[in-house]
Amino acid sequence: MTAAPEHAPVERTELELRELTEVQDLIGSRYVDVRPRPLDTARDLLFQSATATAGPLVVDSVTLRAAIEFDTDPIADPTVVCLFDGRYAAGRRGDLRRVGSGEAVLFPPGAPVTTRIDRIKHHVVKFPAATIIATVGRLGVEPAAFRFHGTAPVSAAMNQHWLATAAYLTRGLAGPEPPLAHPLVLTAAIATAAAATVAVFPNTTMTAGYTAGPGAAAPAVVRRAVAYIDAHAGEPITLADVATAAGIGVRGLQAAFARHRDSSPTGYLRRVRMERAHRDLQHGDRARGDTVAAIARRWGFATPGRFAADYHRLFGQPPSRTLRT
Repeated sequence: MTAAPEHAPVERTELELRELTEVQDLIGSRYVDVRPRPLDTARDLLFQSATATAGPLVVDSVTLRAAIEFDTDPIADPTVVCLFDGRYAAGRRGDLRRVGSGEAVLFPPGAPVTTRIDRIKHHVVKFPAATIIATVGRLGVEPAAFRFHGTAPVSAAMNQHWLATAAYLTRGLAGPEPPLAHPLVLTAAIATAAAATVAVFPNTTMTAGYTAGPGAAAPAVVRRAVAYIDAHAGEPITLADVATAAGIGVRGLQAAFARHRDSSPTGYLRRVRMERAHRDLQHGDRARGDTVAAIARRWGFATPGRFAADYHRLFGQPPSRTLRT
């Protein structure tokens, strides 16, 4: 059996700062270099931050009691802010958009941003830009052609979708045994954040008609992909990793699985992980501390209810019964 990867630490930090230079340094080290301009005396400035990080994922809850305008350098990684309270505007200098309470705003990679804030509480999510490129690649968009066209959600419904995604990420980093400490679950969560960002904020994929053209793929491609998945199912592999191992592009791999196995590579990976979890449940022992939730997390299943339902559908009984017998 392939050994499951070690847990990645979830680091939590709480800070309280009262000097603007300290706030500037913190934002620069965590997100992007900024140039602040106080809009009042800032004598009662208070910055409070409760941050959780797992690998490259950052989730931050911030309170800033002051009126300040910030100019940023170009941002390296996509960052999404959701305002809870206070007054907040963001955009290009001279063209700031007012952000309402409960509304998300995107800081797209590669672009500088100006923000004007006045005594706010907000939530921040940051994740690697590479996951955006991987996401749009699966939609047939060349990385060089991809752009975000706006910073506001495309609709109120999609704004709610982002809020739900942010809540999911926050829950995944909470508690004594955070699910996102497991590399498989963390990889899936970051991919979820990237997919939500592409779905929520206007971009190239919404305006261009891309069509896939994977061409023919030999069964050998599928065999190589299956062998790679079987050998690495316990690791946080991505669809791009499988495609590289098989010697084909992502779209070609998906087409090959559909043609030769009537399935998808991600579906096969999920089935393999489910079967590995089934085997671990069969050999588990509650007396030594084995639990259904821990075994599910080991194989990348972050949501216990969904895991239990899928397991029952596949094996004809709930996972708790398998662990008992």
